[in-house]
Amino acid sequence: MPATLTSSHSTTGNERLRGAMVAANVTIEGLADHLAVDAKSVDRWLNSDRTPHARNAEAAAKLLGADAYHLWPKLADRHRSTPTAQDEVVACYPMRSTVPYGLWRSTLAGATTVIDLAVANLLFLADAVWDLPTLLADKSAAGVRVRIVTPEDFAGPVTGLGDVFPSLLTVPGLRLSTHPGLRADVMRADDDLLVTTPIDGLTPALAPVLHLRRLGAAPMVGGYLATLDHLFATATPARSASHLRAVAA
Repeated sequence: MPATLTSSHSTTGNERLRGAMVAANVTIEGLADHLAVDAKSVDRWLNSDRTPHARNAEAAAKLLGADAYHLWPKLADRHRSTPTAQDEVVACYPMRSTVPYGLWRSTLAGATTVIDLAVANLLFLADAVWDLPTLLADKSAAGVRVRIVTPEDFAGPVTGLGDVFPSLLTVPGLRLSTHPGLRADVMRADDDLLVTTPIDGLTPALAPVLHLRRLGAAPMVGGYLATLDHLFATATPARSASHLRAVAA
C-alpha cells in the first residue's frame, strides 16, 4: 500500500513540507519515485528535522511548486548543502539529437520573468520550437522580458533573423540585436538554461548540450548569465526605436 502523509505518524515534523505535499497531491512514494530515493528518506524529511541534500531539496521543491529554503530553512545553514556547480547540472546530453525534443519548447513556455536567446543556429531553433514567434509574442505581452541576439555575419544562405523568423521583427517589446562574437547557443528561461557548447572540428549538431538550473550562488550558471549580459550590452540593435514605435502603433 502506498505510504500516505499520515501513515503511522502523528502530525509532527516538517509541517511546511507536509502542507506542500498535500496541496500538490503528492504522496511519500510519489515524491520518492520522482527523486529516485527511498521512501524512508522522504518519511524522515516529513517526520523529523532531517534536511535532504540541496539537489534533492531543489528538485522536490520544484515538483511541489514551493521554495526549497522555505521547506527546509536549515539548507542555508549547512555547509554540505551549499550548492556547487555539479548541483546545477540537471542533465548533460552528448549531442543535440539526444535532447528530449519537447524540452526546447517547454523550457521557454515555462518562463514567467525573462527569456534570453543567444542563437547561432537559427535553423535548428526554427525546427525545435515550431511556434517560436507566437510563443515569444505571447510571453512579451504577458510582461516577460525577451531578448534575442544572433550572429552579425551568417555563413551560408541564412543572412539574419528576418530570414528565419520574419514575424519576430514586427513584435513590439522584443529586444533584437546582433553580435560579431557569438558562437554558442544559450537559451535562458528564468532559472533554466540550455547551453550548446561548440567544439572545434565538430558541427553544432554534434556538440554537447547542458541543461542547467540556477541554484544558490550559481557558480556555473552565473558564468553564462554574465556572458549573456555582456553579449546584450555590446550587441548592435537589429531595429531602430522608431521602427518599434511604428510597429506598436
